[in-house]
Amino acid sequence: MTLTTDHRDLAHVTGRLTLYSLLATGFAFPTRDRLERLSSTVVPAVLVLETAPGVDAALAALRRSLSRDVDALREQHIRLFPPIASQDAPGYETGYRGDGIFQQTAIVADIAGFYRAHGLRAGGEERERPDHVVTELEFMAVVARKQAMALESGNPGNASICRDTSAAFLRDHLGCWAPAFGSRATAVSESPWYSALGELLAVWVPEDMAGFGVEPVEVVERPIPQEPPDDGACGPCPAPQAGRLP
Repeated sequence: MTLTTDHRDLAHVTGRLTLYSLLATGFAFPTRDRLERLSSTVVPAVLVLETAPGVDAALAALRRSLSRDVDALREQHIRLFPPIASQDAPGYETGYRGDGIFQQTAIVADIAGFYRAHGLRAGGEERERPDHVVTELEFMAVVARKQAMALESGNPGNASICRDTSAAFLRDHLGCWAPAFGSRATAVSESPWYSALGELLAVWVPEDMAGFGVEPVEVVERPIPQEPPDDGACGPCPAPQAGRLP
């Protein structure tokens, strides 16, 4: 029996949902519940998908490297996402894009607008900025889930809205910087798990964009150079003379 267009679309969207769920859960702070979901549900689900060779290789590496040692993964996660944003592989879109604070503020506002249009906002128990890689990946997973539900319920209008949202968010945001972050995470991480996740992100996002027929509005390959923090090594600033600004 030949699948109908809707069934083929549903299978494709379900695969995208599974991959984005894997990436979002994998890059999120490790908890026992998340590791259990990854090992028992998400990773087995992605391994049966029909994907491109580069994606297949990254998924195979993920399967080999998934650990149930939550403490070790937490330590490795903190190294990849330190309290002060990494200069080697910052996990925020504005670590790669935006010429100055005003453009970066506009980028974050546009991301938040995408979220609001689907009844979402950054927050919850684990608060994170809208432009964090996990937040953006979660958004892609949510929109894919909504598209799948629309297809299942026979609502092509809502399915089309979700499809257009996914394509636009890839074009305007995630597709611009996520491949660079993924490649850099693979290069800097000493963890086989996060290295494989980075590789998957770097190959999957361009593959997904190609499926939509979109190209990113901007391609960045490295983070924006940051000034080193002032550690006080130069000594205290001189006291200003009376009537003069320093």
